[in-house]
Amino acid sequence: MARMVVPGPLCEPGGVDSADGHHQQRRRRATLQGAVAASTPTTTGGDGRPVAAAAVLGLGVALAVTAIGLWWWNTPDWSEDQWYFLVDLTDALVYGVVAWAVLARRSHPVGWILALTAVGGGLAAVSFQWTVRLAADPDLPALVPLPSAQQWGWVPGTLALVTVVPWLVRDTPLGRWSRAGVAAGAALTASMVVARATDPYPWPDGEPVTPFPVRRQWWLDLIEGTFRWQMGALVALGLVTAAAVAVRWDRDREANRGLGWLAIGATLLTLAFLPLAVTDEVAQVLPVWCTPVLHLASQLFFPGAVLVAVLRQRLWGLDLVVSRALVWSLLSAGVVGAYVALVAALGSLLSGDGVPQVVAAAFVAAGFQPARSWVQRRVDHLVRGHDATPLGVVRQVGSRLGSAGTEDLLSAVVASVSASLRLGSATIEAPAGLGGAGGAVRAGTVLAQVGDTAHGPTTGVPLVVRQALVGRLVVTARPGERLDARTLAALDDLAPVVAATVHLAATTDALTRSRRRLVEARDEERRALRRELHDGLGPALAGIGLGLQAARNQLATDPETAADLLQRLTESPEQRVDEVRGLARGLLPPALGDRGLGPALAELAERYAVTGLRVDLVLGDTLAGDVPPVAATAAYAIVSEAVRNVHRHARTDACTVTVGVDDAADELAIVVEDGGAGVDPAAPHGVGLISMRERAEGLAGSFVVGPAPGGGTRLEARLPLAVELGAAS
Repeated sequence: MARMVVPGPLCEPGGVDSADGHHQQRRRRATLQGAVAASTPTTTGGDGRPVAAAAVLGLGVALAVTAIGLWWWNTPDWSEDQWYFLVDLTDALVYGVVAWAVLARRSHPVGWILALTAVGGGLAAVSFQWTVRLAADPDLPALVPLPSAQQWGWVPGTLALVTVVPWLVRDTPLGRWSRAGVAAGAALTASMVVARATDPYPWPDGEPVTPFPVRRQWWLDLIEGTFRWQMGALVALGLVTAAAVAVRWDRDREANRGLGWLAIGATLLTLAFLPLAVTDEVAQVLPVWCTPVLHLASQLFFPGAVLVAVLRQRLWGLDLVVSRALVWSLLSAGVVGAYVALVAALGSLLSGDGVPQVVAAAFVAAGFQPARSWVQRRVDHLVRGHDATPLGVVRQVGSRLGSAGTEDLLSAVVASVSASLRLGSATIEAPAGLGGAGGAVRAGTVLAQVGDTAHGPTTGVPLVVRQALVGRLVVTARPGERLDARTLAALDDLAPVVAATVHLAATTDALTRSRRRLVEARDEERRALRRELHDGLGPALAGIGLGLQAARNQLATDPETAADLLQRLTESPEQRVDEVRGLARGLLPPALGDRGLGPALAELAERYAVTGLRVDLVLGDTLAGDVPPVAATAAYAIVSEAVRNVHRHARTDACTVTVGVDDAADELAIVVEDGGAGVDPAAPHGVGLISMRERAEGLAGSFVVGPAPGGGTRLEARLPLAVELGAAS
């Protein structure tokens, strides 16, 4: 991208064309710098060109290495020409990589334009340094037309990048206006190539060094006269192209993600050519370094915008994996570079002893800094989301959780984490056993998920609450990206918040199920009471009433029969009173409150002995101490329900009940075993088992039921003794 430099034997002594006006302006140009940190291709698209891609990369690197070697040999002083050389060198390296990444997977026109830019930039860089070397050592071969490649080598690729490539960044067919835009860009590029390749420079002062010189004064006048018009047409066409990209993005922002930034990048790159389209009066005011610096500043922004557009849409089947840090750095460098260039350029517009420049720089800084900050915030949000600010993620997650209901709590947290950190997907997986009674799940079961998990490797973060694993947060990056260290650190910082939310959701769900089962158990108890009252006590009282009426009728006619009937009626209420007392003792025996848990269990065993079920009661020595009423009530209810199940379903005439205090764990241990029919593990738990489990877990205890070692059923419950009254509510 350096201005034309010709060795001494081919031109005036001194070798460097320093003329002002048209000769200076028509040899200034810029190119587009792009960078993609791509992983080595593991697969190649069906129409990829891996051999050609490797050749382009190798040629670009070879030209860049040659140019660097010549620069090292020349050791020139830094000047505005060296800025152009730096851009050409960057083209050879960066666009060689980009072209290789695209062409290896897809033979797309954009890939070939990138390849043309890489080779043309490398050739221009070598050309510039070779002409500098020839000026210092005229005995070296001229290698015509190499010295003129700095004038025409960059043109086809760079101009196509500005006027053609933005139209082609799509997966849909070109429409009528798009085809017209591509045709206009191709025509302008071709006219510039023809003009540069046929320019007879330095004729008539020396022998032409261009590939196809036209040694005619009218042709030279035509080239010089139309140069500014060509630059003006380039600026106009570039702005139209950028506007078309912006319109495509605005019509469907979701499908055309990233095109907004591509439109901004194309606009900035186009405006960098504006100094070449202005009049001589304006051009003479601008410093000579203004054009290359503006190009470099705008081109630092453009690669990040291209990455965003291509990778977000996964265009052309490319599966490049880039670091977010690279995109952020490129976009940020473009913003900062544009800011510095604008301050320096406007400060140089004013002449004087330095004070006007300082005042101009301060004025621009005061007005431009807020705009730069706004753009930088947008870049941060684009690449990293809300984690660009320290509390942004927490604020985002908190706001969503605050408005979410209990039923969609986990969905809200994964959605907020994914949106805040701009992830491809976020999933909360449950560990084995999460969910408690009746709600155990397999390890890896998805509790909540947002996004598509099919793209890219997954990253898992354990969710721990009080040293207990409650789940795992699994995330993936967006297509074409990989998670950087900053995002991973944000995930680690968010893990406790997500873990607390998962624990809260699991606890809320368990509480809901517990309440539902408690209601079912209470309903079952009420139905049992209703059956006893309706089918037992009610008919008995009705029978007593009828018997009394019959006895009354027979008192006068048959006193003996009446007396016998009254005797039988006297025995019936006593039986019913015993049934009512038994029912009351089953709900809450008086002995439990009067004498404690041990005597209450002994009374329970005596009652079942009358029915033919032998209950072998084994009480620990420490059970004689005071057992908290809440734990004693729960223990009696569990034993009572367990013995009732044995009596009804086990088909056995004996069971063993062991109750004792585990001093080491400060727990009340309850074991009920029988040698009966056993329990089917696949059978759903009935109301009785659910009620026992809820009693135990309601006091933060445990409950396990399964087959006994010798056959039958074994039930074990452990209840903490340090139970507060509120724990049982």
